[in-house]
Amino acid sequence: MSNKFPKISIVIPAFNAALTLENSIKSLITQDYPNLELILADGGSQDGTMEIIQRYESHFTHVISEPDKGQANALNKGFRLATGEIFGWLCADDELAPGALHHFVEIFTANPESNLVTGGCRRIFWDGTIVETVPDSLLMKRISYIDGIEQPSTLWRAELHRAAGELDESYRYAFDWDWWNRLKAAGANLAITDQIVSHYYFSETNKTSTGGNALVKEMYRVIKQHGPLKGYLADIYSFLYHNFDLYGCYDQPATCSKLRSRLRDFSLKVLLKLFDAELIYCYNWNFASKQQRGLCWFK
Repeated sequence: MSNKFPKISIVIPAFNAALTLENSIKSLITQDYPNLELILADGGSQDGTMEIIQRYESHFTHVISEPDKGQANALNKGFRLATGEIFGWLCADDELAPGALHHFVEIFTANPESNLVTGGCRRIFWDGTIVETVPDSLLMKRISYIDGIEQPSTLWRAELHRAAGELDESYRYAFDWDWWNRLKAAGANLAITDQIVSHYYFSETNKTSTGGNALVKEMYRVIKQHGPLKGYLADIYSFLYHNFDLYGCYDQPATCSKLRSRLRDFSLKVLLKLFDAELIYCYNWNFASKQQRGLCWFK
């Protein structure tokens, strides 16, 4: 680090976020971090979002408000203006936990060879359910076929960002997962912390909660491009999803017919003989299957 308080650039993408944006902004400005650059990239909101932004305008280095081509496009616009040593983004419906930025800098300072840091996250669902997650030590090994990084709990060095290029704007849902894989390809060296550094809010209508089949298509694409078996693991997961998961075979308890259950078990035996068991057992698309079937996906 060049100094005790390296500049941190945080981009907030927003679109019609009047109900949640103020809490996100407050979670950043109350960090009491002395070298923070905030950039707001709004997609042309019409719901009062800009009125909130104007109340906190003095805290922002840049405010963009114009139509965009989606969240990844908004983020790219913001990062083009960023001048910090450390980058990250915080969605307009999420929050940083108190003291998070100071803790991130502590981890970067203690691990000078690391250029990517991820931490614990408190997931808060619309029905009051709270789930706390901590990073798995194997997450970078598995990142090409299972997304183990909580986006609001993650920061990275600016030079790593520039080495990876810009976020892929052709994604609507999985651009962050694609981004972790591209950071890995660009030379990411990960440090992890179990401390809860963000609060990730899930409403009944946000993208993560409603992606379903559209999200599955993008998860397939990420694994196809970055995953093992020359990308063919994506086809295996797609087979499991469409032939068994959508029929409830991976629900707890399973809700599929006895015949389909037997077909699932036979297919599993064949796959385990042909491929590494680790790859098969890491299949985790059941949440998207439940979304597509109108079931609660997080319990």
